[in-house]
Amino acid sequence: MSVRLLCDTARVMAAARHVEPNRARRRAWFVEDPIAELGFRTAEDLVEAGETSRLIAMIASIRAHERGS
Repeated sequence: MSVRLLCDTARVMAAARHVEPNRARRRAWFVEDPIAELGFRTAEDLVEAGETSRLIAMIASIRAHERGS
């Protein structure tokens, strides 16, 4: 895994920690759950595609109660 992917994964997981405090559930979400509003791709797919900023913005909107969790 490249340094960029590691850093971006860490950023996403840190942001998601505020929405899902359980590390195991957060990890499962990252690799398994397709996100409808981001093209039914997983968080892992989005990070690999270089779309970390979009993903973190979505997580921020959840934290701000601008959308459902």
